[in-house]
Amino acid sequence: MYTVLAWYSGINCDGTPYDVFISDSSDCITNVSCTTDNTADSSHLASLSTVCTTDYMAATKELFGDSPYLLLESYKDLNCETLGYAEGFFASGNCEGSSGLSAFSIATIDNNGSASVRSYNGSLCPESSFLYSLEADADAIQSHSCVDYFYKWYSSNDIISSTSVSSSGSINNDKIVTEAPTYSPTPSPTPSPKPTLSTAAIIGISVGALFVVVLIIAAIFCCKRRSRAKSTTESHLQPTASLGSAQAAPFAVPYRETTSLWNDDLIVAKRIPRDKVRIKTLLSQGAYGEVYSGVFNGLPVAVKMLLPITRTNLQHVNEFLAEAKMTATMDHPHIVSFIGVAWDSLSDLCVVLEFMDGGDLRSLLNQYEEKRHPVGFNRQKAVIALQVCHALAYLHSLMPPVIHRDLKSRNVLLNRAMEAKLSDFGISRERMERTMTAGVGTSLWMAPEVMLGEWYDDKADMFSFGVLLSELDVHTLPYANAKKCSRDSYGRQLPETEGSGGEPEVLYRLQTTLSHEL
Repeated sequence: MYTVLAWYSGINCDGTPYDVFISDSSDCITNVSCTTDNTADSSHLASLSTVCTTDYMAATKELFGDSPYLLLESYKDLNCETLGYAEGFFASGNCEGSSGLSAFSIATIDNNGSASVRSYNGSLCPESSFLYSLEADADAIQSHSCVDYFYKWYSSNDIISSTSVSSSGSINNDKIVTEAPTYSPTPSPTPSPKPTLSTAAIIGISVGALFVVVLIIAAIFCCKRRSRAKSTTESHLQPTASLGSAQAAPFAVPYRETTSLWNDDLIVAKRIPRDKVRIKTLLSQGAYGEVYSGVFNGLPVAVKMLLPITRTNLQHVNEFLAEAKMTATMDHPHIVSFIGVAWDSLSDLCVVLEFMDGGDLRSLLNQYEEKRHPVGFNRQKAVIALQVCHALAYLHSLMPPVIHRDLKSRNVLLNRAMEAKLSDFGISRERMERTMTAGVGTSLWMAPEVMLGEWYDDKADMFSFGVLLSELDVHTLPYANAKKCSRDSYGRQLPETEGSGGEPEVLYRLQTTLSHEL
């Protein structure tokens, strides 16, 4: 039995789903016509339907109807034998959502039969938020062969038997069938005697027929070359982005960038044996991942993994591997060192990092606050700030520059010697363009232009660094002492609460400390 989840724009589960997720589940026994998706981003409305079926191919066809779609089967092993899950994409050529709107994608079926799925972090799929792409040629899709060791592709061009939904909501499923058309032979009349051709005539006819065949082959070759050239030209056109479109747009081909993270040279070079990585205790947990203490080759390490609920999601797995690649490219004394990446299957992918035995800066500041440690800057705090500044200077000096985009006290790790190192490059991006607009990060540390979805560059990290300085100064979370936007019963604004001296005073204190003690 399989559970088929279909996500729709809006709250009524109508139109074409933008994403379909299939998993093997013995617990699925009841169909759910439509519910509100509570995991979706708060700025978007999404609804979710659930179908229980033994034939997810037919169920997917039923859900997409006449709309073009792609179906990717993801396997747990390298030979595509043990199915992990499958995911269906609305192949509109436009920017569509994913399960829970955790990412966004452009799925395209080209005129030549090839297909691609490009994943983005931004809701309008700007190139600056590009995560990864999966591609398959027409032969791989038609033969359903194992691509990149893990995937099998299907498309709406496959011949699938019709299905119907009964009044109870169950789907009557038929298997995929690919049948060649059958023709009934037509009785031919008894031929009448014909005159016999001479040997010379037979030779002449044969030569003429051969000449015609050569001409046909040459014409086909020229047509294919023209078609390929046209496809290459069209591949640089950007599609019109429209989230949750219910109508199939013309197959505009987005910019194609051959990307296969699993075969990337850096990932292959940094891969380590999975059985050599031993997991010990849980250190921290976030929205999508968790960090464990562990041992590799007898040395203590930090092991980062996806949450169990996200390990079977293709987009989350690829985003996690993209983060691993980003971290592997970093080489700076104040950035957490990358040791390696390991996996035996998609579901046990892990990233092995340097173990920072001093915890994170936020935990240290919480201890300071509980013990009423004196506020203000001392030498230790100034050194931490300076080391973070060195790490940012390194990121911004790379070509192209790298914007961290989530600088905060939780992402500054310490060792026992109180040396600070920057971590968590989950949403960092190379600045491929002049500026970016994808609003990502943690709101308390986020620059106003990022929060408003406006143009921004590496200066956004400097705003977050300023907020980090305020944390070092007063030990509390950002804006903890900010005045509440509230009024009394007479409508009068309440008086301001006392807080720190503000950002200019914080910078002055830091400058004074650095000039006297460093």
